[in-house]
Amino acid sequence: MADGSVQVHDELVDGDRYADRHTVTVTKTDGATVRMEVYLFAEYAPDGRFRRVEETTLLLEGTGTDRDLGSAR
Repeated sequence: MADGSVQVHDELVDGDRYADRHTVTVTKTDGATVRMEVYLFAEYAPDGRFRRVEETTLLLEGTGTDRDLGSAR
């Protein structure tokens, strides 16, 4: 990755629950652009960090091999 940005479109907090919709734009080292819309649902722990996060993504720009660019296990 050569560059990247995140734009948050919608955000909601209700008690210990958090949700947002954001777009991630990445410029890869070969100059190609990848853009994904991300839907994030999370639960806060008592210390303020996320205890649980679930995300689903929609590839808006890029190739099929870019689909798992943000995946971590």
